[in-house]
Amino acid sequence: MTLKRGVTLYALQDAYGRGGLGLEGCIALVEKMGAQGIEFLSDQMLKDAQNADDATIAEFNAIMERHPLQRVANDIFINSSLYKNRWLTLEEQVASLEADLRLARRLGFPLVRLVSRTDPAVVPPALPLAEKLGITMAVEVHAGMSFDHPLTAAWIEQMRELDNPHVGLVVDFGIYCHRYPELATDYFRAQGLSEDVVKYIADIYASGADGRRAFPRREGAGNRDVYEFPEELRRLFKSPVDEVYATNASGYENTSLDTLDEYLPWIKSFHAKFWQMVPDGAGGYEEASIDYPSVIARLKRLDYDGYLCSEYEGQRFIVPGDPIPDVEQLTLHQQMLQTLING
Repeated sequence: MTLKRGVTLYALQDAYGRGGLGLEGCIALVEKMGAQGIEFLSDQMLKDAQNADDATIAEFNAIMERHPLQRVANDIFINSSLYKNRWLTLEEQVASLEADLRLARRLGFPLVRLVSRTDPAVVPPALPLAEKLGITMAVEVHAGMSFDHPLTAAWIEQMRELDNPHVGLVVDFGIYCHRYPELATDYFRAQGLSEDVVKYIADIYASGADGRRAFPRREGAGNRDVYEFPEELRRLFKSPVDEVYATNASGYENTSLDTLDEYLPWIKSFHAKFWQMVPDGAGGYEEASIDYPSVIARLKRLDYDGYLCSEYEGQRFIVPGDPIPDVEQLTLHQQMLQTLING
């Protein structure tokens, strides 16, 4: 059994666009880092995406031949809110998923990652095509929507009922946070965040809980995530920034690592989420909010055989005008993964 290092190109969006690396530059960079695989974002990085012509597909395959990384997954989005006046019907969403399955086959990816808020009802109608093409569909268990979230729980119930190797999960390490990312806290501090709110939220994580468990979901919200704050916290709010900060606390979950034992048979890959790499005091670097040594140790004990794909999300908390250190941060994260996997 082998833990393998990959990168989702989501981590290099700024380098891809404003940084001028382009698609091949990003893939070459991942190869240079010693990673073994990539996750792709066809909606963002492939001309015409689902409707790509043969020349575009051939160009992508030529890039991959020059940089022979394993094709781990295509991270897709069923864009159900394409129109201002309505959501896509279920039939339209299924048609979109089937188009992405065909695209994944053309691109050589064995897995499509379905974004966390995808309607579970799209999978059964698309399953015969997935089986025919040999493509697996896996919903992302994302930060803020861990295993007990109503929509994620519905996905898991259906997955168990289908009991099909072409249906599974991609787990995001953001559900294993033990503190609110300091990078995000500093970002909100620059906008006037109250230190009293910072301390209140920090104490929740220090107790072993997290924002989503500390704040109950509003009754009647359905699958929408609307949270109720205790009055003692509301009294600390001095500006809208404070409430936004508290709301975002629901997105950094402190889920038990025991969930890995339970769900590993269905997990097809991991998004190795990170916001900020910081010195670990021993000459290396660590992720500031996630206990990576414990996560990797658990996966080793469970003999997990698959990919951990670095996913940098610190770029969303860079003050406008400041450079985004995505390449530097990704390099440090890959080095940390290599040390933990080999150590």
